[in-house]
Amino acid sequence: MPDSNSGNGEVLTQVLKKMRSGEKIAPSEFQDFVKAQNDGATTGLKVGEKIPDFALEDQNGNERKFRDLTGPAGLLLVFSRSADW
Repeated sequence: MPDSNSGNGEVLTQVLKKMRSGEKIAPSEFQDFVKAQNDGATTGLKVGEKIPDFALEDQNGNERKFRDLTGPAGLLLVFSRSADW
């Protein structure tokens, strides 16, 4: 798999094109696809570290701020990424 961002873009584009067309994707191609998606990704916060405040839209398009959603019992926040963006 290419190391450059343009190489990653090419890998992502080729595999997504195959997904959309229903063409078979080889296991090695899919591994390259996953690596390209995660290139430069870093791990999250360290244990005990405070999360910075942020705002995101919910499924209805309403802005939700992290600090407004937390309560005395805490908050379970789950992020999900689509296979086809």
